[in-house]
Formats: sequence, C-alpha cells, structure tokens
Amino acid sequence: MNDDTIFGKRILVGLTYLDRAGAVTKQIQLHGIISRLAEHSLYFERSDGGGEFSIPFDGELDVADPDSIYTLRSTGESVSGVHFIASWTIHQNPDEG
Repeated sequence: MNDDTIFGKRILVGLTYLDRAGAVTKQIQLHGIISRLAEHSLYFERSDGGGEFSIPFDGELDVADPDSIYTLRSTGESVSGVHFIASWTIHQNPDEG
C-alpha cells in the first residue's frame, strides 16, 4: 500500500482500552481523512474537529466497503464513505496503578 492509495481517504479507527485484569474500561471510535504518513505512523484529521490523530502503521490496512454505513457505538453517528478500518487494543501498563 503506498501513499497515493491512502491519502485523502476516510479511515475508521476503533480503540479498546483494557485494565490490568483484561476488562474493557473504554471503547472509542474515530474517523477522518488520512493526511500523512511518518515512519511507522499514519495520521488522520479527526472528523469531530479534534485535530490530528495517529495510529501505528506497518504498511497494511483493512479495506472497507465505501458503500457501507457504519454506526459508531460510542456516539450513534452514522459514517459512510469509509475506505479503511483499523482497530487497536490498548492494555494498561501492569506497573501503573
């Protein structure tokens, strides 16, 4: 996947946060337009006006159906025109309280 195939495309990102015991503490869904790549990072402009957000990037993304409509669990917002999807699970550091 190269820069030309992803810049200007919409991405939907799901983040799931787990506590030390593995229980879900928070789930967030964000979407926006991919704006740039840096070494091992993909950046997109959040559609909610929250600015730029980055996720780890290894050169691969899951392809979405841009004709599908996705309903965000966190807000109920309907999102269409999604080209790529990424999801991440964030584990609480066992050394943190």
